[in-house]
Amino acid sequence: MLIWMCALHCEAKPVIDFYRLKKNPVKTDFDLYSNNNISCIVSGMGANKMIRAIQWGNNLFQQQHKISWINLGIAGHKSLPVGTAVLIKQASLSGNTEILETQTEIKHHFESKSIISILRENTDYNDDYLFDMEAHAFFKITSKLSPPEQCQSIKIISDNSETAPTRSKEKISNFISGNMKNISEFAQNLQGSTG
Repeated sequence: MLIWMCALHCEAKPVIDFYRLKKNPVKTDFDLYSNNNISCIVSGMGANKMIRAIQWGNNLFQQQHKISWINLGIAGHKSLPVGTAVLIKQASLSGNTEILETQTEIKHHFESKSIISILRENTDYNDDYLFDMEAHAFFKITSKLSPPEQCQSIKIISDNSETAPTRSKEKISNFISGNMKNISEFAQNLQGSTG
């Protein structure tokens, strides 16, 4: 089973559209979209909401003994062009020395960078890191539920030193939609690697 974790509905929309996921008609703590062995959970912004949503999803699908997780969303970087897809190789939390390493042997067409999760939007970019709010929490929790290679994060650059962060839901969805071919290929290989 593959579970997509997105903070915002506009980040989840390209996944929902691509896989033709259907919204769970029952009112639940988090919006859930599913179809066959693929689900997408919209957590809301921030680390605490991401943690709660992952735990909720894991309880919901605990009968599935092999779960792959992908955190998909937007992030900022000093110089990468807007719309660039990046596979996260390690995640840290601002003000914390803990670094969570990720790993994959799946071939992909993405940049590969490290990310720092922060508490609120930040445009004080660092040359080497992406910035987001949820990746560190995502890795910290999912790596306790599935093998580390089954827990991946793909971030699409939405802002940089020349382009301010956007509030446009349509733009955010379009950034991700423009990368769905490569994202879906990676996801298919990740799901297939569970055996």
